[in-house]
Amino acid sequence: MSNPIATPVFTAYRRQVALSAATGVAISPIAFMAFGTSEKPASPDEDTALGAEFARIPVVGVVNGVNVTVTGVLTGALAGTRRVTEMAVFTAGGTLVARRVMKPKEFEDFTELEIIMTLEY
Repeated sequence: MSNPIATPVFTAYRRQVALSAATGVAISPIAFMAFGTSEKPASPDEDTALGAEFARIPVVGVVNGVNVTVTGVLTGALAGTRRVTEMAVFTAGGTLVARRVMKPKEFEDFTELEIIMTLEY
């Protein structure tokens, strides 16, 4: 990858992109960012979901060259008392595009966290 802050695109989604390139079949667009509480390390070749998802919000991907940037905002009201440790991007059809594990984040009702994921193709 030429972008050091980019999140690798996971195998399940890469298969869909390859199939689309080979056959012309349409793929489902990026549509959601999800949040969870699992601390299991991300595995691009094996993961198909978050370890412990509790919320999913709608997002839109913005293309810039070979990158797609996805921005999501998690509110304290939605997070509740959970310690957020993972986030992921999914297509409208439910395919995992990418997943990140992070240091635990805690929220108060009035706080929010904006997450920007850059995916490099």
